[in-house]
Amino acid sequence: MQSHKKLGALAGAAAACLLLAACGGGGGGGGGSSSPAAPPQIFATLLTFPTGAVPPGFVPAGFNTGAAVEVLDNSGMAPIASASVSINGTPLAYSAANQDYEGNLAVAPGSSVTLNVTVGSTTYTASATQFTSYPAISAPAPGATWVSYAANLVTWSDGAPTNNASYALGIVDAADPANRLVWPSGNSLQVVPISTHSFSINPYSLTAGNRLVIVGIATPVDIPNAAPQSGMAITGFNYVPVTVVNSTPATLLSIAVTPQSTTIVKGRTLQFTATGTYSDNSTQDLTTQVTWTSSDTARATVSATGLVTAIGGGSANIMATSGSIFGTAFVSVFLTNPSPPPPLSQSVTYQIDYAHSGRAAFGTPLTFPATPTWSVTLNGAVSYPLIADGKVFVTTASGGNPYGTSLYALDKQTGSVVWGPVAISGTYFWSGHAYDHGKVFVVNFDGLLRSFDAATGQAGWSTKLPGQYAFSSPPTAVDGIVYVGGAGSAGTLYAVDESNGNVIWTAFVENGDDSSPTVSSDGVFVSYPCQVYKFDPLTGSSLWHYSGGCEGGGGRTSAYANGLLYVRDWTTPVGQVFNAATGAQAGTFNAAFAAPIPAFSTQTGFFQSAGTLQGVDLSSHAVLWSFAGDGNVVSAPIVIDDVVIIGSSSGNVYAVDAASGSQMWSANAGAPIARPDEQNVSQPLTGFGAGEGYLIVPAGNKLTAWHISGP
Repeated sequence: MQSHKKLGALAGAAAACLLLAACGGGGGGGGGSSSPAAPPQIFATLLTFPTGAVPPGFVPAGFNTGAAVEVLDNSGMAPIASASVSINGTPLAYSAANQDYEGNLAVAPGSSVTLNVTVGSTTYTASATQFTSYPAISAPAPGATWVSYAANLVTWSDGAPTNNASYALGIVDAADPANRLVWPSGNSLQVVPISTHSFSINPYSLTAGNRLVIVGIATPVDIPNAAPQSGMAITGFNYVPVTVVNSTPATLLSIAVTPQSTTIVKGRTLQFTATGTYSDNSTQDLTTQVTWTSSDTARATVSATGLVTAIGGGSANIMATSGSIFGTAFVSVFLTNPSPPPPLSQSVTYQIDYAHSGRAAFGTPLTFPATPTWSVTLNGAVSYPLIADGKVFVTTASGGNPYGTSLYALDKQTGSVVWGPVAISGTYFWSGHAYDHGKVFVVNFDGLLRSFDAATGQAGWSTKLPGQYAFSSPPTAVDGIVYVGGAGSAGTLYAVDESNGNVIWTAFVENGDDSSPTVSSDGVFVSYPCQVYKFDPLTGSSLWHYSGGCEGGGGRTSAYANGLLYVRDWTTPVGQVFNAATGAQAGTFNAAFAAPIPAFSTQTGFFQSAGTLQGVDLSSHAVLWSFAGDGNVVSAPIVIDDVVIIGSSSGNVYAVDAASGSQMWSANAGAPIARPDEQNVSQPLTGFGAGEGYLIVPAGNKLTAWHISGP
């Protein structure tokens, strides 16, 4: 049974450390006819590894457990070679060379283990239950390189403890046919309490070579009627291979902690690493060898292996220390800042709300005046308006040289300039903007995202979004996060902390352009040719992804309403409807090439395609009515309570009853109204806005307002 004896050091260590300390023998009746006057001493050890994860050479193929049982006379001095020994019915053969009974068997987690030892006419029996799980070694990583002159950390988790259980660990020489322990010294495993999940091996405790780090959970079991100190050790081990090297000690000069600066959402974790630079210009991963600390554990804690957990809002410094050398990193903990749920009484991004539903709720009767409340001419083509805090925020294309746009804040009641124009530099004549929590966020074509105080126009933080160079998707800001899509090299969706401009997470997409992120209570959606994505708002993890077999530039902003996602794709003549929770396709809608984004109430969808506005029942999908206006309808519709607003290239603006499609009102914006251009960056994206009692319509360089509700 030589294959089992390769576990000899571990078996001896388990018996010595666990049985002799905890097993008293005696008590209770054993099997057989009677107990001898001088019962034998019995030391049994079951060394078990997870099936399929047995170290090379430890147990033969087909087995995961090696068993060794010593049977000695009552004095414990003379071995008894004539006993009959079995475990779970598997006979163990006597080894004269090793003076014990050995064998191999398979023992599943949670299964019964029964030892029978018959000496003469008396049988001694002990029973136990194998552990249901084994320790999981989290450090070192498999294949890691340890340096003998450094402290080396072992950490583990799991293992289902039973009464009197302990953890035991050691380092085995993988190149030794007998697999003897090289640490600790004296062929004894290091036993630690069950509450312990890490152990640091002192510097200069290891010799160079290929090693196996062994961590096990073990518990002793009495053998009734056997001599005192007898017992059986039930164990479950796991292992990882490492290489120990004897490099010439070099002086540690510095420690770099990465990520150097990051944002973590409260309740989430992030692994940090520590890399040491030495006097010989070498570097070494010191993540499991340094001492980790946090400057403020009320905001962020850090484990012995550098795993940071975000606890509370604010920031903390994470420090990795080795001797007198240390390195630090900065972590900011993000707390969500809830925004009002739709329907909104403000316009906070393109198509009014962060769901891009095009729906506003005023809650008071709408009245449409014969003349505009005000109309202003600005310095270039006007974007979709944001309406919040008594102001109207728009960007305009400069239209000249150099490239760039301008950001304005206008008084919603008079149209007078409250602050601005603020120059938004950048390539081409495009920028996009969004509002949340008293701030306006503007991104230019080059991916420079900036914040401005909505009341004063005072510039706040600015962040150059990394990895992409072409930004043509308006941002969406909600719950304290600004979501932005970028393109250039494939595509990236960004989540940025509204308070400081830190990037919270990024996600890969195909292809990243022309799709303003659409946000629901549980997801962020973007859509591109043949590609639709849903991501977790706080972590960026993928929740579902639809791929239609192609990819390319030219996305379209999707609209979320009533649990469904409405997606337009210029590669197909119809739009697709997805179940927003699952990603399952739920239908189609009419969306001819360049059809603008639709708008939605709770029961009706409003779709403009090829110059005709239609009201569609969302339950039956029946067309309830059609409206063509003057035959030149071009804008994306919006809906305010029970009234739909649509615009014509002639400059006419129409109010249509949402239930019947009958015209209720018309006026003129003073200039031609352009269709939303979601493909080019020759000017900012245009569209209508409704908020705080006002309807705001851009038409070329003009911006016109009608006060339609409230005081």
